[in-house]
Amino acid sequence: MPVSDLLYAPREAIEAERERCFAEMMDLAAARHPRTRARMAASGLARADFASLADLARLPPTLKSEYMADPDAFRLDAEGLPQEMRTVWDVMYTTGTSAGRPTPFVSTTYDFFRILETNRNMLRLRGVRPEDVIANLFPLTAVPHGAFIRALHAAASMNLRVVAALPGNPSPYFTLGTDIDGVVRIVARSEATILWGVPSFVRRVVARAAEMGADFSAVRLAFVTGEGVTEAAREELTAALRRLGRPDAWVSVSYGSTEMQGGMVECAPGSGLHNPAPGQFYMEVVDPKTYAPVGDGNPGLLLLTHLRRRGTVLLRYALGDVSVLSRERCPHCGSWTDRLVAMPRRSDALLKIKGTLVNPDVLAQAAEAVLGAREFQFVVEEAGFTLKVAGEPDNDLTRTAVEAVKRASGVTPALLFVTPGDFISSWKLKRVVDLRG
Repeated sequence: MPVSDLLYAPREAIEAERERCFAEMMDLAAARHPRTRARMAASGLARADFASLADLARLPPTLKSEYMADPDAFRLDAEGLPQEMRTVWDVMYTTGTSAGRPTPFVSTTYDFFRILETNRNMLRLRGVRPEDVIANLFPLTAVPHGAFIRALHAAASMNLRVVAALPGNPSPYFTLGTDIDGVVRIVARSEATILWGVPSFVRRVVARAAEMGADFSAVRLAFVTGEGVTEAAREELTAALRRLGRPDAWVSVSYGSTEMQGGMVECAPGSGLHNPAPGQFYMEVVDPKTYAPVGDGNPGLLLLTHLRRRGTVLLRYALGDVSVLSRERCPHCGSWTDRLVAMPRRSDALLKIKGTLVNPDVLAQAAEAVLGAREFQFVVEEAGFTLKVAGEPDNDLTRTAVEAVKRASGVTPALLFVTPGDFISSWKLKRVVDLRG
């Protein structure tokens, strides 16, 4: 079934197509995927032991560290398959290894065709129209992850107009970067209706547009990904958009990853993060320690299985985030595709700061409750623990923020007001950075 039809098909049709794709994927993996072959051999399993998706749990999960250690073991041997399945279309990179080398995620021509289908469905779910103009606010990065180029590909998948603002400067060898004022002028000049980028930068662009008196009256949507977004931060960004743009402008959050080359998206605020290609991606939620299924409606570690890939293929891959899965019909758009109905949060190990074990999520939530849409970042070093906050010094805010963090975590940070450029960042802002060896 075409992926566009599957998105709004009955649940039974989605499950049937998934089983068909899984059978095809397992045929290939059992014969051509080094990692799967090794896992099956070690467990005494054969292809016949995987009659349906219900049997997938017989394979142990794949951890990110295992993929990073030997990425070639996760590439399908495509010798003898059609040319589209053999030809490498592009290579993106996920989290670096302990040696600092980025981990390649390989897509064939066949995979790229699927990526376009995913991108198109992401836009359909978000209510994109033929007349929309996308402002791509993702930075070009020295190591490609997918965000910058896939936004351009998404526009192509729906034959939309797009302008790439090229913010920042990722390398001394790059000469075409645009400063924040230039980005604002590009958005205004193009009469963009959609802003697409990481939330921290989209907020900066909108705030600077207000200061400059720029014409953002066409803006009706903001697509944000790559960083956590609280409801308070969403509300502040929505209000700012509505002051500058359309009175009904809204913010659509997505949960993306290099391993999906796309993301799960909202069709409306708070609707849950929809799987845009249920025939390509199968999500499980399991106990983070035992990897036992926890069932729909319960929080657990997210596992991703590729159902239609020919380059890098991941089965039961631990994404490193905790969320809640629902297979109920979306009350907003009517789609039966699976949704994450709780914003994903990292399942990373606790940090020891000044002798106290601290959950990074607790730090971020405490700061967000006080700082709202202000950008911030915690930095942990051997010499100390600092909360960096964007903006001019404010003694009252300092006292309130420091007390909130201390009350929530038991650890007192030093607070430093900085400019947005002083944060430790790649293409997205990490809320807690540990610089200790």
